[in-house]
Formats: sequence, C-alpha cells, structure tokens
Amino acid sequence: MAFDGEVTVGMAYGYPLTANTGWWDTLTEPVPEELRHEDGNRTFGLFEPAVRPAWRRRGVAGEMHRALVNGLDNQRVMLNSRSEATAAQAAYRAWGYRQVGTAIPWEGAADHDVLVLEL
Repeated sequence: MAFDGEVTVGMAYGYPLTANTGWWDTLTEPVPEELRHEDGNRTFGLFEPAVRPAWRRRGVAGEMHRALVNGLDNQRVMLNSRSEATAAQAAYRAWGYRQVGTAIPWEGAADHDVLVLEL
C-alpha cells in the first residue's frame, strides 16, 4: 500500500508462482519450456499495481514497485498489462520489463500483454 499521510493512494501485491501455476497456460501462443518453467521460486507474480488518479505521475508506482521487488530471492517478476494502458506500459518498459507474449487471463477477458523483468 502507498499512503499520502493517512490517504491510501496506491496498492500492489504479488507472490511467487507455484511450480504448477496455470498462468502460462493463458497465453494465446505457446512459449518455450525454458521460459514457462516454474519451480515455486523462479518467478514473482505482480498483481494489480494501481495508483489513484490524482497521485499518478508523481513516482508513487515506481516507489511501490521498488518496495515490492527489491530484495526478492526470485529470478524475475511477471505481470499482465492491457496494451492500451499506455502510461503503465511506458513505466514497465522504463523499469526493464519486456513483453514475452499475450494472454487472456480469464474467460471473457481482453488480451493482456505478459511482461517479464529479469532480476
């Protein structure tokens, strides 16, 4: 959680992907086994990074991201992002993420870019 005084201005969470995660199964095109291999510690899944509109473009997302990933024992971080979320996409790429595929994370969902950051 990110706060400005007592006001909650942002949030994000994550956890290591399990060895039997289904996350890679949601990709629209298969990826090589060496990319999708999980062992319970290799990849940290980052979920729902969000900043309230009035606090965007103030570095809040970057601070939350650093707080979440600094010190992780994982080899990489993975997240999904809608391609039309241009500001978020620009931030992710500036932080070193690269797109490895496209996923439909749940039935009826729009396409999401799958992005990976090597730590």
